[in-house]
Parts: sequence; structure tokens; C-alpha cells
Amino acid sequence: MRQTQLRQLLEQACGKEIASCSVPELYSGLLALTKSMADKGRKTTSEKKKLYYISAEFLLGKLLSNNLINLGIYGDVKAILEQSRKSLAEVEEYEPEPSLGNGGLGRLAACFLDSMATLGLNGDGVGLNYHMGLFRQTFRDNLQR
Repeated sequence: MRQTQLRQLLEQACGKEIASCSVPELYSGLLALTKSMADKGRKTTSEKKKLYYISAEFLLGKLLSNNLINLGIYGDVKAILEQSRKSLAEVEEYEPEPSLGNGGLGRLAACFLDSMATLGLNGDGVGLNYHMGLFRQTFRDNLQR
């Protein structure tokens, strides 16, 4: 995808010119852009079987940079933002940590999901909300605490 087209899509997602966007607006715009591009590129499957990985935690880390890299647009987005005197690093820093785990099992679960995607397997991760275990899990304002 050419930078001009990418710039237009990002400005459309943000609702204004990139130069006048705040970091939160750029973050929201980049999320909308990556979701739209991922949805367009998604493979449909007629497979009847589906693999589920069930875990109490998924330690995914921040996702924006990884999604930009996987879509092949990281360098273009960085250049577009720099042309408007904006920093992709600031947007990446703004992204909150999903905090869906705290240890090795969460990291392992994330690696399994990444492997499923890389291998093109039809699969999903299923998170468990449990009340007894290694740590206390609560949700407030739609965020895990």
C-alpha cells in the first residue's frame, strides 16, 4: 500500500489531518486502520474443526507495533507520522498494557496463539475468570485489576 493511500486512510480514521492529532487520537486512528486492514485480509475457513486454547491468563504485551509489522506497514506509518512531526514511539508508549496475566503461563499461552496464527490454524484463545488461584482477579471499569 502506498504512503499516500495509507495517509488518507489514517486521516479518515482520525477524522482530521495527522498534524493536528493528539497522541490518543493517533492511537485510536491506528487501531481502526489496523483492524480494518486485518479484517480485509482475513482468510475465511470452511474447516469444521477449530482449536481452542483455554487459559486463565494471556500475557500478550502491547499489540499495535506487532500488528503494524504483520500488516507490512510499520515503516510507512512511521514515515507518515514523522512527515507530520509526530512520533510513532509516543503512540506506542501511549498504548496500555492489556494485563491479562502475570507470568510464564500467560506468556506461553500468547506464544501458542501466535504459533496458531503463523501456521494458519483455525483457532481461538479462551480466557477463564476464576475466583480461587494464584492471584486475585477483579474487573472494574471494564479493566482487569
